[in-house]
Amino acid sequence: MSGLAKLDNTIIILESKQKCRELGLNPTDIPSPLFIDEDTLKEVQSEYSEILEVVNFFVLKFFDMLQGTPILFVVSDDQGTILEVQGDLTIKKMIEQLGFKPGVIFRESHNGTNAINLALEKKQPVQLLGDQHYHHFLHQSACYTVPINCVSHTEKTGTISIMTLIEYSSPLLLTMLTTVVDSIERELITRHQNRELNIFNQIMSDSTGTGFIMTDKQGYIKEFSKFAEKLTGMSKESTLGRPVEDIKPIGKCLKEVLDSNQFFSDIDLPIINKITSKKTMCLFDGMPIYDERGELIGAFGKFKDITERYEAEEKINYLAYHDDLTGLPNRRAFQQRLTKELEEAIRNKSMLALFVLDLDRFKLINDTLGHDKGDLLLIEVANKIKNHLNHKASLFRMGGDEFTIILTNVHHQQEVNDLGKSLIELFKDPFTIKDIEFHVSTSIGISFYPHDGHDIDTLFSQADTAMYRAKDQGKNTYMIYHSNMKERFFEKLTLENQIRTAIQNNQFELHYQPQIDLKTGNMVGAEALIRWNHPHLGMISPQDFIPLVEEMGLAVLMGEWVIETACKQLKSWLNKGVEPFRVSVNLSPQQFIKQNLVDTIERILTEVDLEPQFLEIEITESMTMDVERAIITLDKLNKLGVKIAIDDFGTGYSSLNYLKNFSIHRLKIDRTFVKDIMNNENDAKIVSTIISMAHGLKLEVLAEGVETQDQAAYLSRLNCNQAQGFYYSKPLPSVEIENRFLTKGQSL
Repeated sequence: MSGLAKLDNTIIILESKQKCRELGLNPTDIPSPLFIDEDTLKEVQSEYSEILEVVNFFVLKFFDMLQGTPILFVVSDDQGTILEVQGDLTIKKMIEQLGFKPGVIFRESHNGTNAINLALEKKQPVQLLGDQHYHHFLHQSACYTVPINCVSHTEKTGTISIMTLIEYSSPLLLTMLTTVVDSIERELITRHQNRELNIFNQIMSDSTGTGFIMTDKQGYIKEFSKFAEKLTGMSKESTLGRPVEDIKPIGKCLKEVLDSNQFFSDIDLPIINKITSKKTMCLFDGMPIYDERGELIGAFGKFKDITERYEAEEKINYLAYHDDLTGLPNRRAFQQRLTKELEEAIRNKSMLALFVLDLDRFKLINDTLGHDKGDLLLIEVANKIKNHLNHKASLFRMGGDEFTIILTNVHHQQEVNDLGKSLIELFKDPFTIKDIEFHVSTSIGISFYPHDGHDIDTLFSQADTAMYRAKDQGKNTYMIYHSNMKERFFEKLTLENQIRTAIQNNQFELHYQPQIDLKTGNMVGAEALIRWNHPHLGMISPQDFIPLVEEMGLAVLMGEWVIETACKQLKSWLNKGVEPFRVSVNLSPQQFIKQNLVDTIERILTEVDLEPQFLEIEITESMTMDVERAIITLDKLNKLGVKIAIDDFGTGYSSLNYLKNFSIHRLKIDRTFVKDIMNNENDAKIVSTIISMAHGLKLEVLAEGVETQDQAAYLSRLNCNQAQGFYYSKPLPSVEIENRFLTKGQSL
């Protein structure tokens, strides 16, 4: 359906509007909603339960790829009745106030021109943008609707729609929605086929798109279906009697079935045909086979061809991260890539440059020669720049006539100057579009990591500022961001010297924030937090000096000081006879990747004579991205007896699939989720889910940033184990902690 981006519904929209006028509908009215009763709605939703289940599976993937875009997904039945609404809470709340929710019936004769009725009537995708809607109150919205068509007469039909604000309208949304509906229809067809055939009929069938293998209890192949032959390129005669491990990769899975007596389902496996080398993506199910006495006699494996669905998902992924005009990576891809490159630059202590390019006087070309020629020019510009760049540079289209380039591993500023000059030179020759020569230039702004910023927003803002300065200087040039560069360099150099002096003069100290058991109210732990007690500036927050400490390469040295100081303080308290509790220390990324981390902690514990279980190490989710290294390090710390917590959980990269393999004891819910837990339903659901998931993995949960009694009580009702935050206490010096919290028998 590559032509969907150019879909023209003009005629059917005009016909519909004329019909609405003839019916006497007032376009300035807001029609009162027509509803079916609640029992009927439940009955219809039940009839559509399988369609809704499949839709929800694909819609979740769609939402993941369009994060940040305010959209609603709307599912209707074949009568135009809304069955489900998902998506952006703001838009959803707004339309619910207008009566738009599950159970409402759409009728052209009542609701005017709308995408749902048009798609059902015409049996084709429909887009309604702004004033194409009949009623004025919908003129700020964009609606895209695609009908669902199922092959079986027993299946219901209906529509799936996307609704968003007009400023977010894009043909790409209809293209992606059509791809999703194609995938949904194929999945419904597959489910229908699977219901038609039982397992033994499928073994003999060549038309279901499913292959089968059966083994005896020793793992030798006893049955090999015709479709299995087709997928693998291996004949039944050549496989019977052979060990199932010879059939890769299915054999390994079936061997696990035999060894573990467990069922396996919905495992994605790529199968390579031995003859054609064709790759087929399959969904594998495996199960043990027992005789009438319950004894294992073999294993049965089923693998279904899901290549079409897999390729559809790949297509959706491509559309989500690429510009549909030029084919370049888009803004979403730019943010993802720059995040990754900044992490690499931080890890390798390297420099990168960000270029922001804006075509000069492009609006004049669009306005005078038309958008079609403007689009062709953008395609030519994109191709010309892309072919000019080397392997260290990546090009992105941000939208309109704005492009960005990420240049990595910059060793000298001259590299950046050379690329800037060559890009300006690149535009000196005219572009020829349909026999017309276009003379167009570009203005370029450049910023550097780490000199001009450490995050995406700052670097882009600085480069954007430099680009506009280039335009102010007459266009057709490049400029490197330089505002206050000398002053900032001097301030940085001064602060570096002061940090070194502070280390020598013991100006750093630890404050401790209590961690409270939500059931007993007792303090069961304390997080050690570093502070800089500057002789002239007073107490300096870590966020103001920790990034510089890491950049100076002092993070490991400072981190060891924190661990040792915290352990000594806790040992001092324990020697005074206080009730034992743990002290938590944050690790920096530099510490976590050090080979001697575990040896260093063990040495400190031995020197201080502190039992390991009283020390808790906190790491962030991002530190576990290198899963293999993380598993090894965490396992060693666990064997040492040290407790381990994942800090700021919910904001990073952890996969539950990996989390269960980590030797950890506690999850700390990030304060951003706790902050609005009493008035934000989404945050409340996230917190509840994290607590349930953690308990399912036999982990304790601690909520950070608790500021009110209501938050503490709510978390306690959710069975959250512990909490910390200003409701209990801000981080305090050791003396104040001792006076306020370590009095015998004291609790909150």
